Amino acid sequence: MACAVVWLAFGAWRGAPSQRFRDANFRLQCAWARALFGGASRLYGFRVEVEGRETLAPSPFLLFLRHASTADTLLPAVLVSAPLGIRLRYVLKRELLWDPCLDVVGNRLPNLFIDRFSEDSEREIGRVAALAAGLGPGEGVLIYPEGTRFSAEKRARILERLRASGRRDLAARAERLTRVLPPRAGGPLALLDAAPAADVVFCAHTGFEGATSLGALWRGGLVGRRVRVAFWRVPAAQIPAGGDARADWLFAQWERIDVWLAQRSA
Repeated sequence: MACAVVWLAFGAWRGAPSQRFRDANFRLQCAWARALFGGASRLYGFRVEVEGRETLAPSPFLLFLRHASTADTLLPAVLVSAPLGIRLRYVLKRELLWDPCLDVVGNRLPNLFIDRFSEDSEREIGRVAALAAGLGPGEGVLIYPEGTRFSAEKRARILERLRASGRRDLAARAERLTRVLPPRAGGPLALLDAAPAADVVFCAHTGFEGATSLGALWRGGLVGRRVRVAFWRVPAAQIPAGGDARADWLFAQWERIDVWLAQRSA
């Protein structure tokens, strides 16, 4: 209903959408995310602790986020966009278009719904890079470098594929990651190439592991949980040049996230 009101009130039905129309949809997106997150926190009684908020200024920046559950997809809107007004451009999986809220408002804003199973991976990576075009103050691009939510089963399958493909050095390094999946470098490196002046903000979090599925939510996996979130920033000048060096740097950041998670879990 709110989507329809915005569409009528700001004249999108007349033709090309105006900036006021996009502004209204951004505010609607933030309100929707805060309502869902606030309702869930009251219902399940979990509390959120955040460190490193100061790293979210200035913008623009690229935001690389750990992915553990459906709940963490709300963190960027609740912790970054709503309080700071930063307009994040999301790289999301195409399957989310089944959700009308994400489909309607998500396509009114500069987001990308990527086909993770496309046979033309170069085309999809090119679409990710294009999302960073014209990135300016008050903006950012968000991507989940793991490409999917973490689970022990997915981790095992990825390790097996790496070994089968002969990439044993990478498989051995990935095997040391016990709480995250090895990052898929294609999309993140494309963003770094497309926005060479942008810093990168990393986001690690723990506490949402009990919300990996609807069934886990019904079983009370989030009840009374302590959700910890940490941001840290790497200036563009400190990011290595060259694909291999950058891929190694990205993997090292994911190793840092894995260590952070191990320390918090302990």
